[in-house]
Amino acid sequence: MSRPLVSVIIPTYGGANFLGNAIRSVLDQTYSNFELIIIDDKSPDNTEDVVRQFSDPRIKYIRHEINQGAATARGTGRRASSGEIIAFLDQDDLFHPEKLEAHVEFLNQHPDVGFTYNPYFELIHSSDRVRTVFMPPQNISLAELTVGFYLPPSAWVVRREWAFHEEIWDAHATLRGREIVVCGRLFMAGCKFARVDRVLHYRGYHARRKVSELEKNCNDELACQEIVLSDPRCPTDVLTLRSLANTVINLMWANVAFTQKETGLGRQFLWNVAQANPSAFWGTPSLFINFLMGYCVDDESHDYEELLDLIFSQLPSDIPNILPNYFWMVSRGNFIRGVRALIWDRPGDAEKYLSQAIKYKFDVDDAFVQQVTHELLGYEMAYGINATFDMFSKLSSGLLKFTDRRTVNWFKGSYFISQANRNYLNGQLGTAFRNILGAMISYPRYLLNRGVMLMLIKSMLGIKSGRDK
Repeated sequence: MSRPLVSVIIPTYGGANFLGNAIRSVLDQTYSNFELIIIDDKSPDNTEDVVRQFSDPRIKYIRHEINQGAATARGTGRRASSGEIIAFLDQDDLFHPEKLEAHVEFLNQHPDVGFTYNPYFELIHSSDRVRTVFMPPQNISLAELTVGFYLPPSAWVVRREWAFHEEIWDAHATLRGREIVVCGRLFMAGCKFARVDRVLHYRGYHARRKVSELEKNCNDELACQEIVLSDPRCPTDVLTLRSLANTVINLMWANVAFTQKETGLGRQFLWNVAQANPSAFWGTPSLFINFLMGYCVDDESHDYEELLDLIFSQLPSDIPNILPNYFWMVSRGNFIRGVRALIWDRPGDAEKYLSQAIKYKFDVDDAFVQQVTHELLGYEMAYGINATFDMFSKLSSGLLKFTDRRTVNWFKGSYFISQANRNYLNGQLGTAFRNILGAMISYPRYLLNRGVMLMLIKSMLGIKSGRDK
């Protein structure tokens, strides 16, 4: 057999119920020149039997005799690989059939890029239904790699020379959150990251699964952040984000703790935030409230308001503006869930969420319009502009039962503006001009927006953006 161009690595532990689908998603790729390496990290279930059901000669199965964690398993797969390009897939995720073909084509066209990633579908817990599309930043920065969790391993495709950059694997291999170290150190070592602008994998979640050792998990992820932040190559502008980086991790684990009714631990995580970044609790809404809302909106294994009530019942009483923030979260979160349900063709769920949203006063603002625009852009990236226009007609009809025409037109105008901005940056001045006009027709208030008017004038005069020159 000729040397495979791509090596796909799946680390697995206790995932026999999901693994078969993950393997099948690799074998069904339109690009066939690959090997699939499955690292069984001493699973206690019938993982090996699942693998043996597939007779494809491209599959290589390796079993650890001691459980060592997903990061170490990925390292084992890397050492066993022979491909010039290495892709990773978690056991409960799925590749889009054109995943490998799209990344290989992009890397062939961009020899200076060492690491590619892509947007991905996020599925509803324990379901194959789409909740939303997550779009990592197009030009991702070290700050985003360190502070947020934008690139799960199933999004990674790495050239062999960078995958064998030993510093990304060496220290603290058993820590949870090693993804922060891998991406952060590669970035600081000079590896160029680039986004493939297609939605190319599915990320699965599991309803009501209890997470153990929350305090250790939180401390592990903080330690991984600190590995990047303490690196002498880490620039000053990223170092200034240390308190924010710690805040994000503590808030995430606080939400998990409260969901599992581990009240004392959840409050300890919030206390850590208060010590490092007290401003996280101020404002309506505050950073804490925004983070909490996002967590509750995304966890569709729970009724939204029941989950809010469960968490709010455990919060310390001295958190500022707790009641106004609660009502803000109830209305806004239900509206977000409702919009997503309409976009992803779940009309029953949409009716339920939007009916709940309008029971409370809901003021549409710029931030919410941008959220809806982001959801539309995710759909467009998955299915194209024409399909998005068709879907928007259905979205408008669904929303008009719960809001007014002006609000729906605002959503449409914002989507047109985002299109125009992208067109303008890509030098497509005529298309940018038409989209700006579409935005102004949909929502005339854009006539008062200086930035929009400036882009309109430049498009008319043929003045290209600095990026396109």
